Order: sequence, then C-alpha cells, then structure tokens
Amino acid sequence: MNSNPTPDRFSRNRSILALLLVVPLSSIGAISSTVVALGAIGQAIALGCGIGMLILPIGWQLVIDRQPLKWRWSQRDGLLAGTILGGMMFGLILASYWFAGRYWLDIADIRARVSQMGMNVPLMVFGFGTFQTLINSFIEEYGWRWFVYRHCQIIWSKTWAVWISAGLFTLHHIILLAAYCDDWRLVAVGAVAVFIAGGLWARCMQIYQSLLPSYISHLAADLALQMVSWHILLG
Repeated sequence: MNSNPTPDRFSRNRSILALLLVVPLSSIGAISSTVVALGAIGQAIALGCGIGMLILPIGWQLVIDRQPLKWRWSQRDGLLAGTILGGMMFGLILASYWFAGRYWLDIADIRARVSQMGMNVPLMVFGFGTFQTLINSFIEEYGWRWFVYRHCQIIWSKTWAVWISAGLFTLHHIILLAAYCDDWRLVAVGAVAVFIAGGLWARCMQIYQSLLPSYISHLAADLALQMVSWHILLG
C-alpha cells in the first residue's frame, strides 16, 4: 500500500507526460547507433538523445515543477551501501564473464559488429569506456532514478515504482544486447541482470533519497563491463 498522499489526477497526468518525453530517448539512441545508422551519424543521434536525457529533466524541474535543483549528499550508511553493492556487482560481472561469458560469446562476431560501427579503434574504445564509466553512469542515475523513478512514484505505489522504473530502464539495454549478440538466451540473461540492477538502484534512491549510493554502485558495475569490453575488443 502506498504511504504517500494520493496525488491528484493532474499530477499523475503530468508525470505520465514526463515519462513519455524522457523514457523513449535512450531506446531511440540505441536503435539509431546499432540498427538505423551505423557509424558517426548513429553515434551523433545517440549523443543527442543522451543530451536530451540530461536537459529535459532539468527543464522539467525548473519550468514545469517550478522547483530549484538540489544536490543531496548521502549519509554514511548510504555511501557504505553503495560501495558494498558496487563491489558485489563488480565481482559478479567479472566472474560471470571469466568463467562463462568468454566461452559463450561469439567474440569474433562482436568485434566485426563493433568494427562496422567504427568503434574498434583502441583510443576510441578506452575513451568511450571512460565516458561510460564516469559520466554516462551518472547521467543514467540522474535520468532514471532521480527523474523517471520519481515520476513513477507519483503514478504508482512506491513498490511498483521501483520495478516499473527498472523495467523501463531495461528496454534500451535489450536493444543494445540484441545488437551485439544473436543468442536470445544471453540477451535474456543480460536483460534480467539489468532489470535487477535497476531495481536495486531505484531502491537505493527510495531509501537514501540521494543519487550517490546508486551512482557509486553503477560506476563500479560499468567499470567491470568496460573491462570486459576491453578484453573482448582488444584482447
């Protein structure tokens, strides 16, 4: 049962509109960069969608909600929770790849697909990986947990908001997983992992009311994923 005061219909409709504007951006960027326009054009569209994920929530907060932007530091228990969760995700991702993923994945095929997208240059691989780890992980936490989860909470109960926001967060990851892997079983496993991670990060936001715990753990998870990517693409 939702302990929050029941929002009025206008607030719910406004939050639905907010989700309709922001949620599709990541999927549009993923489809553009992996299916519609491989190479620089697709990457430019994806970058534009990423910028939209950053700007639209800020604009909504200032113009529609008419509330100032605030940075909320987490208490020590939140930072500890984020660090422990991040360490567990880091270890699980690397162990899953080393003991299973490197045998199941068609590494030659992945390298060929990345080459088609023009993303196989070592400097680009490291540069993109660094951006994904340090910057994109924060943008995703800001967009999906601070904005999308918050509006899901207005529409649904707190519990449903956690898992619905996690499901929405998983959509564009399914597109990316399918673009690099033809095995639907691996796509399904990856999608479930992303869904669980998204739910845990939303739960962190719910408990600690700060982006830092989820950002710390997301950064650790992305660092592990980039290490896997470097091993796949560069040997």
